Amino acid sequence: MKKIALLLVLFMTIVQTSYSEKPPEIGIVEKLGNQIPLDLEFTSSDGTKKKLRDIIDKPTILSLVYYNCPGICSPLLTNMSEVMDKVKLEPGKHFKALTISFDHREGADKAKRWKENYLASMKRPFGAENWEFMVGDSVSIRKLTDAVGFYFKPEGNDYVHPGSLFILTPEGKVSRYLLGIEYNPFDLQMSISEAAKGKSMPTVTKILQYCFSYDPEGKKYVFNVTKVAGTVIFLAAGIFFITLVLMGKSKRKKKNMEDISNEQ
Repeated sequence: MKKIALLLVLFMTIVQTSYSEKPPEIGIVEKLGNQIPLDLEFTSSDGTKKKLRDIIDKPTILSLVYYNCPGICSPLLTNMSEVMDKVKLEPGKHFKALTISFDHREGADKAKRWKENYLASMKRPFGAENWEFMVGDSVSIRKLTDAVGFYFKPEGNDYVHPGSLFILTPEGKVSRYLLGIEYNPFDLQMSISEAAKGKSMPTVTKILQYCFSYDPEGKKYVFNVTKVAGTVIFLAAGIFFITLVLMGKSKRKKKNMEDISNEQ
């Protein structure tokens, strides 16, 4: 049984590697524990340039959007602001928020308008210094998105992209992913607490991410029948092969024992 378990782990590793060698064109690849480049410089909503190391010194909720987005970016930030309003943690003391546009064509003026709108929508005082809205150049944006495993694709004047929050530790390491555009206060609060301790916690979202693919046209995740069915068939074939091998060994061993007994 131990051999079967070890071989199953090997099969799963092969399957996972085969799907993770090449990053997707659009989607999220979890990179838990990965260090983001803190020397990257972005422009804040007030026009000043800041390095990430000057902003991230507490657990940080990172959101990657673009301000002209006609789709999921506004709902994502709306839900983000609502759950930050509800968590029983103090902004600035226990956590910070950071929103960065991945569209290098957008300027600080757009970041300023979005920041003003979302801070005004908060029910409790949040503090302008505790939620940065920023823009940057294409090189810095790509380095950051690669570090957290966020992949997007230009389509005309817009972008096709997934939705997620990235929870960072005070040292700038990826601690947790909250996939989608809807979140609940309990998950966010637990994620912030884990990040404060420097933990990188895998979640069931990893499995969901494997089983679901992002549909750019419908702007939602859909069940990936082909991938899941292929994996099941692959594993079933592996188990069948391993069973045959073990049964063959067992029969040969039994025959050898019988031959020895007959000789005696």
